[in-house]
Amino acid sequence: MFSGRKALATGLLLLLAGCGGGPQPPAESTPADTIAEPSFEPTEPESTQPVQPRPSLDLASAPIGGNVQENGIFRCAEVNWLGRSPIPAGTTIVTGPPHVEPGGVFELDQRGCPADARPCPDVQWVRSNFQPCFVGARQVAAGTEDIALIMPIHATCTTEADCRSLAGDQPGSQIGFTPGDLPSASPSG
Repeated sequence: MFSGRKALATGLLLLLAGCGGGPQPPAESTPADTIAEPSFEPTEPESTQPVQPRPSLDLASAPIGGNVQENGIFRCAEVNWLGRSPIPAGTTIVTGPPHVEPGGVFELDQRGCPADARPCPDVQWVRSNFQPCFVGARQVAAGTEDIALIMPIHATCTTEADCRSLAGDQPGSQIGFTPGDLPSASPSG
């Protein structure tokens, strides 16, 4: 039976060799068979486009106004924008550090305002988000004249015309702190 199997195996091999069933040379590849490698991506960061500066404006005394609440020697001013209204689209106004002019009668002291009142430095006002801010002061000396609250601003605008229009009809601050009678000092003893 062994010789029959050997004869069968030999015949099968001859049959396969004659029909091309043996090893074949590799077929030539066509463009459809070729797998494309992805292109090389550079590892350096892409160069950025130059930043186009936007027009800006600095006002040493912004057009502001608002009510002043008095509580003994303390004052609290609600500060509102009195310039162009509404603020032009694309314009951002950032408030700077307020001060009083002339000095010597009042000093800035946020204790004059409620604890939850938003202080004014670094407040951003834009067309869609405009809320007042508050500046507190404390009277430290006698006086007879109102003391002006001055607050600078820096504005960044879409156009130069928008920046130029911000001052509006109200130049400078319309907020003043009125001095009151200071409590007399108790005699030392």
